Amino acid sequence: MSTTPQTTPALTESDHKHKQLQCPRLPSPSENKKGSAKIPMPAEEVRQNKPAESVPTVTDALCGDVPKKSLRPEVLTSNVREVLKYVVELTPDKSHRVFHGVRPEEFKSIQHAVGEAGRISTKPRLAYDYDKHLLVVDMPSILHEASFDYIKDCLTLAIACLPYDRELVHPTICMNYPLKIRGGVVHPDMTITITALEDTTSVVVIPGVGECALSQNRAHVFDKVESEIEAHPEAVLAIIVLIREGISFTSPQIDSIASKELRNGDDDPQPLSLDHFIHKRSAPRSFNTPIRIAEHDWCHVQSVEYFVWVKGDNQDRIDVRDTNPLFMAHGTLGPTLDMDAVTVMLERGVRKIRDSLVSFSRRLDSEADCSDLEVAPVTFPIVWRVGAKILMTAADLTAHQRYDLWHEECIRGVKRSHDDESYACTESEHSSSDSQASATISSQDSLADNGASSREGNSRNKRVKGG
Repeated sequence: MSTTPQTTPALTESDHKHKQLQCPRLPSPSENKKGSAKIPMPAEEVRQNKPAESVPTVTDALCGDVPKKSLRPEVLTSNVREVLKYVVELTPDKSHRVFHGVRPEEFKSIQHAVGEAGRISTKPRLAYDYDKHLLVVDMPSILHEASFDYIKDCLTLAIACLPYDRELVHPTICMNYPLKIRGGVVHPDMTITITALEDTTSVVVIPGVGECALSQNRAHVFDKVESEIEAHPEAVLAIIVLIREGISFTSPQIDSIASKELRNGDDDPQPLSLDHFIHKRSAPRSFNTPIRIAEHDWCHVQSVEYFVWVKGDNQDRIDVRDTNPLFMAHGTLGPTLDMDAVTVMLERGVRKIRDSLVSFSRRLDSEADCSDLEVAPVTFPIVWRVGAKILMTAADLTAHQRYDLWHEECIRGVKRSHDDESYACTESEHSSSDSQASATISSQDSLADNGASSREGNSRNKRVKGG
């Protein structure tokens, strides 16, 4: 069903007279991007790395699931312990921190510990600059995660329906893939990979990347995606989601109406449940309307924008500065639902991914039969009204999460350990830095095999040809 009165027609590269779609002016490359694909990092006081005299309890709590031999005392340096301590004791409103002087071997230890430990409810996103020895740690917010949850599910279904050879290649959509760029490594919010199976599992192509910016400088996320595409020019699909909050969240004052009405008890105050809390809102749920409860704004999703690029047949790589409607589509999920052009471009992107599956399969096996795959129809089963509801639900959960944290600290007086950061400095404010870099370490989501039959018993000469 169309989200606008008239569905946007599909455009092809052979259209000489195409409609100029209206879209916001894209940011120009930042000064930090000129001549470099490295992620710009915010400045912070350099920390001295000291030998670890003992392993703190908090590190034991995090690393209880990690093999002891991989966490020897010499590995648990002060830098490693400090980062792991921050990850364990992090609260939802303090979700961004930069660590200087982290050596490559220390980053590998941190990456391993976080990836192996099963005692972290929310996995951090890491970005590391090997040249500057800078590590950025971001904790994904509910809003941040929701921006790609639904689109990931729809892409998974679309790709799973393609008749590719399940025994030869394995496409995956994941939120934890370590993507190498020049001078560093990042973990995009979404990465589409195609991996060779059997004897050539180390061969991987990256047909798509996606990033979300939540209340951060929009120029940075364009720089970040540009860096990822420069390192992986084979990408045929790129997605950027911009979620703008209308307020910079601050906690209620101690003598405010919210402090009185939402205390919920005198002797032993307990936080309100999500149901009781949300039902106190002063206005119906919608985009661009703050979640105001007890005369305090707890969350305000002002707008959600989608930018989608598809690589052209004659392009060397995707250009995220290009607004040509042959290669780029822009849409809004809220406050106005206008996503037809995005749907058309995403369908083109899936067709390009199908073509990548064909070329990669033949690269691995010169005798691979891809005739069915080459002509397979592509559908992108998405209902954007559902996506909008998911984002609004995420805003409700974010509001209650902030309330719950505020109640625990300010009403019940539970002390947090980040003494060097103000409580009022929220996730939104932390994310507003021009040079925030984020990456994901979380559980991987593989594509389902349903929707197509695998080919069995083929005699193949699986050999990688060329680069």
